[in-house]
Amino acid sequence: MTTDNLLSITTGWQFDMRLKSSSYKRSLHFMLLFTLCFVLPFDGYAQSLPYLVKGKADKAVEQLRDSLEEERDVKSIIPKMKRVEILGKSGKLKEANALLDEILQDFEGLEQRDKEDRKQSLFINDKVVNIKGYDDDAMEAFISRDGRYLFFNSLKTKNRSKDIFYAERIDDYNFRFKGQVKPINTAAVEGVPTMDENGNFFYVSTHAYKPKHLVTMFKGTFNDGMVTNITPLRAISLNKGGWLNMDSEISADGNTLYSTQSFFSRGADAPSVSYFFYAKKKGDIFEPQADSAEIFKNINQDKIVYGTSISKDELELLYTRLLIDEKRIESMRATRTNKNAPFEKPEHIKAITGFSEAPAFGHNEDLIYYHKQSTSDGKFRIHALHRNKDIQ
Repeated sequence: MTTDNLLSITTGWQFDMRLKSSSYKRSLHFMLLFTLCFVLPFDGYAQSLPYLVKGKADKAVEQLRDSLEEERDVKSIIPKMKRVEILGKSGKLKEANALLDEILQDFEGLEQRDKEDRKQSLFINDKVVNIKGYDDDAMEAFISRDGRYLFFNSLKTKNRSKDIFYAERIDDYNFRFKGQVKPINTAAVEGVPTMDENGNFFYVSTHAYKPKHLVTMFKGTFNDGMVTNITPLRAISLNKGGWLNMDSEISADGNTLYSTQSFFSRGADAPSVSYFFYAKKKGDIFEPQADSAEIFKNINQDKIVYGTSISKDELELLYTRLLIDEKRIESMRATRTNKNAPFEKPEHIKAITGFSEAPAFGHNEDLIYYHKQSTSDGKFRIHALHRNKDIQ
C-alpha cells in the first residue's frame, strides 16, 4: 500500500456499505417510483380521493424510509406497496386507498414492536449531540476521563483533510466548539483520538506512513488544545506493507492500549482483515501481549472489527464490526469477569441503527456516544444513548 492509498482512507473508518447495498438502492428507487404514481389527480373519481390516496402514499414512503434507516424488517410490506403502485397506475384508487390503510397499520405495528424491544435494551433514549459553533461532519467521539472535553474528527473529502477537533462540555448533549487540536493535523488523515486520565493523548495519523516507517499511531501530552512531546508508537506496528493500526483506545490509567491490526489491499476503501490486540506499557513503549488472541478470541471471530472503547475497569468493551458479505455495520458490546480473562461472546447493541459506528463510553459510563449518518443531509453527527438502569 502506498502513502497515497492511505491518504484516501477515512479513519474510523467509514465504509458506506449501506449506500453500496444494492437492496437499499432498489428500495430508494422504488420509493421514488411509488411517489410519482400519485403526483397527479386521476380522472373519473371525486377530487378528494386522489389527494387522499396521494397523502397516504407520501406517508407510506416516509415510513418506509424511516423503517429502512432503523433496520426494521419490511419484507412483508414491500409487495403490498408494489401492489398499490400497480393499482394507482390502473386508476383503481378505492382499492389502492384500502391497501394503503393496511400498509400504514403494518408500519405502525413495526414501530410499536421496535419501541417495545428498545425498552428492554441496555441503552435507550437516543439523542443528537449539539456542538455549538460547529456544523460539519463529527465522528469518532471520545469523552475525556474527567468529562470536560469531547474529542472528535471530521470526514475526509475531496476538498478537505480529516482532522481532529475538540469541544468543551456544557451538558451531556451540548458542547461548545473550541477548534482544532494543534499541531497534529496535516493534509493526511488524523483521527480516532483517545486520552488517559493523566492527559496522555493518542491518535492515528497517516502522514508519515511509508516503507521504512509503517507507523500510524502517535502519542503526546494534551493541554489546553495543544499536544506536545509527540512520538510514534513503533512497537505496536507489524511493520508489514498494507498493515496499520487503524484505531486505538487507551485505558483510563494509561497502562493498557487496545488497538487493531488492519490490512488494506492496494486501492481498497475497507480492510480485508482487522482484529484486536492489546499492549502493555513498559517504560516509554507499549508492548503487544502474547495472549491477545486468547483475550479477544470471541470478538476476533468476525473478520473485520475496529473502533473500540474500554470501560474504566476494563471489563466492558464497545466496538464496531463490519460484516462485509452482508453489507452491514453493527455496534457491539462484550464483557468479561476480570482483566486477565477473555471477553465473552459479544452482543449487538440494537439501539444503534442506520449507518453508525464507533460507540464510546461517556466519562461516567452512564451514556455512550457514537456517530451516525443523517438520511436528510448525509452528514455524520454524534449521538448519545443512556444506559438503561432497569437492566443490569
